Amino acid sequence: MWRFRKSFSPLPGVRLTLSPSGVSTSVGTGPFRVTVGPRGPHFTASIPGTGLSFRQSLSGGSPHGGAVNPEPTFARPDSGAGQPPPADPKVEQIESAGSAVLTTPGLAEFRKLLDRARMEHAQTVAQLSAAKTAEAAATSKYISWRNGWLMRRLMKTRYAELHASADESTARRAELEEQEELARLTTQIDIPASLKVTFSRLADAFAQLSRSNKIWDTVSHSAIDQFAERTLATRAVERRQVKFQLGRCPVIQSEWLVPHLENANGGDIYLFPLFVVYFAGVSSFALLEYKEVEFTFRTTRFHEEDGVPADSKIVGKTWAKTNKNGSPDLRFKENHEIPITEYGKLLLKSSTGLNEEYMVSCVASAEAFGKELNALVQGIARGA
Repeated sequence: MWRFRKSFSPLPGVRLTLSPSGVSTSVGTGPFRVTVGPRGPHFTASIPGTGLSFRQSLSGGSPHGGAVNPEPTFARPDSGAGQPPPADPKVEQIESAGSAVLTTPGLAEFRKLLDRARMEHAQTVAQLSAAKTAEAAATSKYISWRNGWLMRRLMKTRYAELHASADESTARRAELEEQEELARLTTQIDIPASLKVTFSRLADAFAQLSRSNKIWDTVSHSAIDQFAERTLATRAVERRQVKFQLGRCPVIQSEWLVPHLENANGGDIYLFPLFVVYFAGVSSFALLEYKEVEFTFRTTRFHEEDGVPADSKIVGKTWAKTNKNGSPDLRFKENHEIPITEYGKLLLKSSTGLNEEYMVSCVASAEAFGKELNALVQGIARGA
C-alpha cells in the first residue's frame, strides 16, 4: 500500500518464451499470467505445488499473417559491368521506415508494455528528483533548528512541525525510490540451452567483427553513368563510419549483453536472443521477430580512395578515369591509380520496412558473423 502515491501500480514481470510456433509474451505475477503468442491471447492460472493449472483462450479467432514479399536487393558496385545505366540516375536512400510501423505483430503486446514502463518510469524519476530536492531543504531546516539552542525552545510547536516535515519528506523519497525500481519492466527471456550456446557464439563473432578497422553504414546509393564519368564502377554510394559493440538497449531491462549496431541515419539495431530492437529513442523504437527479418552477407568490391584499411584485401587496380578496357584514359593529366578492395556487406531487411546496409573492412569477420546469425535464425525457426 503506497502512502504518498496511491495510484501507482507496479509493473509485472514479462517473460518471452520460444516455441516451435513462435515467440510468446507472458505477463503476470505468481500463479496468474496472460500470454500473447502466435495462437492468440490466453489466461493461465496454476496452483503452486499441485501441478494443477487452468488455461482459457481470450480470443475467438486464430491469428494469421499475410504473405511476405521479399525485398529487392541492390547490385554490387562491381556487378553489371557493360550494362547501360538508367537514363535518369537518382540517389536512393538506404534507410528504414519509421519505428511506428516496424514492429512485427508477434511482439506488439511486448512493445506496448515497454512503452508503458518507459512513461511510468519517466514520471517516477521526475517526481523522485523533486522529492530529493524537497527532502534536502526540509532536512536542512530541521537540522539547523535541532543544532541550535534558542529557536527549538522558544517555538516548540514549529520545531515539531519541522521534524515531522523532514521525516515525511524522507519517507516520500524512499517510497519513490522503491517505485522507481518497480517501474522498470524486467524482461525474462526463456530459450533452450542449445540456443543459448548459439547466441553466445554469435556474441563472440560480433565482438570479433567490432574490431574491424572500418565499419560503414551505407546511407544512399545511385547508378553511375559509366561513359560520362569514365569509370568501370556501376554504383556510387554515400557511407558513414559507425561503431559496433556489445551493450544493453535502454528500453530493455535484461541481463543480456547483446550486439549493438550503430546506425548513421536512423535507429540503432540491437540483436537479442529472440528478437531485434530498432532503437531511435526511448519513445521511438520497434521490435521485430527474426522470422520477419532477412539477413544477407555478401562480398563487394569497392574503388577505395580514402585509404585501404589494414585488415582489407586489395583485389585489383583501376584508374580515376578509365577506358572501357580498363586502361587509363590518357586525356586526363591528373589521372591516378585507385586500389579495388574487397569488403564484407551485411544487409538487414523486413517486410515491415527495416532496410539497413553495412560495409565491413574485414571480410572474414563479417562472414563469420553472418554464419552465426543465420545459425541463430534457423535455431529460432526450429524452436530449439
